[in-house]
Amino acid sequence: MATTETNETKAKSLPPIIVAEEQFDELSDIAERLAEVLPEVSEFLDQELSRAKLMPLSNLPREVVTVNSTVEFVFGMKGRPEKLKLVYPAKDIPEGCISLASPVGVALLGMREGETISWASRHGDLRWLKVVKVINRD
Repeated sequence: MATTETNETKAKSLPPIIVAEEQFDELSDIAERLAEVLPEVSEFLDQELSRAKLMPLSNLPREVVTVNSTVEFVFGMKGRPEKLKLVYPAKDIPEGCISLASPVGVALLGMREGETISWASRHGDLRWLKVVKVINRD
């Protein structure tokens, strides 16, 4: 029972996210495939998908991060700015891209410009990022 309450409390403190209906099944499959090799990323992605509002890609506001969005964000306490394209996991991730098989990739999914999200790393350290701008979506 305590786990459910903790998860509900966590979900209430997280910013709302929107995920494209057309991408949801593939994202769910990715979470399942990651369970054996990256269980913490799989769990994080499952958590995010379970709380996501689904919407057709054509109706998603332009300021929402989707797969294939190029997004500018600030990561961590040092405020290091990043500009990367969110992509599906692949054997070779091109330079300038971030995979959904990473905690940062999962954290970006569904976020709006100006929103901040935090999560615990697999070692228990607090990580966070803030979306500055969605530059484009392919």
